[in-house]
Amino acid sequence: MPYTLHAFMVWNLYLAAIPTALALVLFRRPARMGTSWWLTFGAWLLFLPNAPYVLTDVVHMADDLRGARSDGHIYAVLATYAAFAAAGLVSYVVSMQLFRRFLHRVAPARLVLPILLAVHGLCVVAMYLGRIVRLNSWDVVLAPRTVLASILRVPHPFTVVLLLAMFVVVGASAFVTAAVGDKALAQLRRLKSH
Repeated sequence: MPYTLHAFMVWNLYLAAIPTALALVLFRRPARMGTSWWLTFGAWLLFLPNAPYVLTDVVHMADDLRGARSDGHIYAVLATYAAFAAAGLVSYVVSMQLFRRFLHRVAPARLVLPILLAVHGLCVVAMYLGRIVRLNSWDVVLAPRTVLASILRVPHPFTVVLLLAMFVVVGASAFVTAAVGDKALAQLRRLKSH
């Protein structure tokens, strides 16, 4: 019996794709940064954490592995979660790479890295709020007091350590994914030029 996707996987992949779609609209070409641009940017910023959030869905994998009836089923579970995590990570990397290129066009060079690190940090906090507190992107609009109260409760020692670990793991994963993607694109360009 083949392994089937959970409904949450399909939903989370959909949410993970939204920031990439928005980034393609916002950051690919020079745009006039009027009201509609800023509203779209706000939506991108709110939905961006959904892309790396899929990495936290690994918590469900243990139950799926325990329920596996064969070695083939175990491999299917592992492959499904790997593909699922990779899709979210690629969405995050593409979004952040497009944002980085945009920043290089519009911001002083000395501000690019701090802005990227700040956005990455916000994503990590949002991932924590999503996984542990069970908040959603749209709660910023629908339940802003709950979101603010949750953020103010974050600075407990264990939570800070968890956030730092998430910052490093997601950041390192994104860095490796970007490096592999850049290498693959460079290789494709070389092949096309021959």
